[in-house]
Amino acid sequence: MKKLIYTFSMLMFMGINSAHAQMEVELDPVDRAVIQQSEMESQIDSIVMEINRSTGLINAMSEHEENVADTSAQRILLFGDSMLDGIGRRMQDYADYNGHTLYTSIWYGSTVHSWARTTELERLMEKVKPTFVVISLGTNDLGYHDLEARARSVNEILRVVGDVPFVWIGPAKLPRLNKDFGIVGMLRETVGNGLFYDSYNMRLARFPDNVHPTFAASAQWIDRVAEWMTRPDAPHAIRMEKPDHQAKFRNYETHSPRYKGTPKGGQACR
Repeated sequence: MKKLIYTFSMLMFMGINSAHAQMEVELDPVDRAVIQQSEMESQIDSIVMEINRSTGLINAMSEHEENVADTSAQRILLFGDSMLDGIGRRMQDYADYNGHTLYTSIWYGSTVHSWARTTELERLMEKVKPTFVVISLGTNDLGYHDLEARARSVNEILRVVGDVPFVWIGPAKLPRLNKDFGIVGMLRETVGNGLFYDSYNMRLARFPDNVHPTFAASAQWIDRVAEWMTRPDAPHAIRMEKPDHQAKFRNYETHSPRYKGTPKGGQACR
C-alpha cells in the first residue's frame, strides 16, 4: 500500500512540476516552494482518499464473497452420541428442505475416545464419502479430567475427517452435572472457535431422564446451529435455510452402548 501511494505521489509530483515549468509568470523561489508543497499535500490527500475508497470496495467485495454460502447439494455425515436422537431429526428437516442428503450415525454412550480409538469413523468416511461433516460429541466426556488424552482423541477425529469441511456441536450442560471440568474449553481450543458451536450454556427442556433435550428443544438447538453455520464469517457455509415443514427422520445406523467397534491400535474406549 505504501509503495502504491509513493508511486502515485511521484507521478502527481512530476505533473505538478511540468505545469509549473510552463508558467509564464516567474514566482519567488520561496513562494513557489510553498505553493508546490501545498499542492503536493493536496494531491497526496486525494490519492490516499481514492486508495482508501478502492480498498473499501475490495474489502466489501471480499466480505460479500464470504457471505455467499455453497448452495450445491451436500452429502452430510452427522455422527456422535445419543443427542443425535433429537438433533438428527431437525437436521433431517434441514437436509431435505435444502436438497442435501443426510447420513446419521448414532453411537449411544460414545465419547471422543470411542470414535478416535476405533475404525468406525474411517469406515463411515469411506462408505458415505461426505462432502460435509457435523460432529456432536462431548456430552459423555463431561465430568472427566483427562483433558490431554481427550484432546488427542479430538485431534485424531479431526485427522480422519481430513480436508472435508465440518462443524462440531459442543455439549449442553447436564442438569445433574452442573460443572464442566474443562472439557468444553478443551473442545473449543482443539477444534477452533470458527468451527465449534458452544452449546454449554443453552437452556434446553429435557425429557424425564433429565439428560436428553426434548425433540422441540433439539429443534431450537439446531435452528441456532444452522444460523451460526451460515453467518458471514463462517469458514464453510452451506445452504441451510430454515425448513417450513418436518421430514421423516431416516437414521443411517445406530449402535448401542455395548457396541465396541473395531479397536484401532489396540486402545480400549471409555
